[in-house]
Amino acid sequence: MKKLFLIFILSIPLSFFAQTARDINVIIQKTVDLHALKAYFNDEEKSGDIPIIIINDDKIPNNLIVFKFNKRVKVMSFGEIETFKNMSQKNLDSYFVFEIIEFKGDEVKIKASFRKNEPIAINVSMKKENNDWKIVDSKAG
Repeated sequence: MKKLFLIFILSIPLSFFAQTARDINVIIQKTVDLHALKAYFNDEEKSGDIPIIIINDDKIPNNLIVFKFNKRVKVMSFGEIETFKNMSQKNLDSYFVFEIIEFKGDEVKIKASFRKNEPIAINVSMKKENNDWKIVDSKAG
């Protein structure tokens, strides 16, 4: 009986964090694909010569699968970027940092930035309707 009660108590908090890996993937993909960001990508990024990167932290799952310009976006830590930068001899300024991903029911607010030098602030609000995330408001720049 005690074990059953313990399992029940532990499962209650999990129900409040019911965002699936798919939800995280979709909202990050939609953020990376924001129309407001289109003007900020340079030719090397568009061609795939310089990879687009998402900084891996506690908000970003390791198994994230996101694409930009028909190339898979890399998920790396800051240390991995430095190692990759030394090996590739390329400027790796093209990365997203997701500072806030805040879920409240069927809504999410995202605060992120793109680029290390001269960062571009990104703010996005989305709402889930019929299992699909819709952008309610977005701003980049």
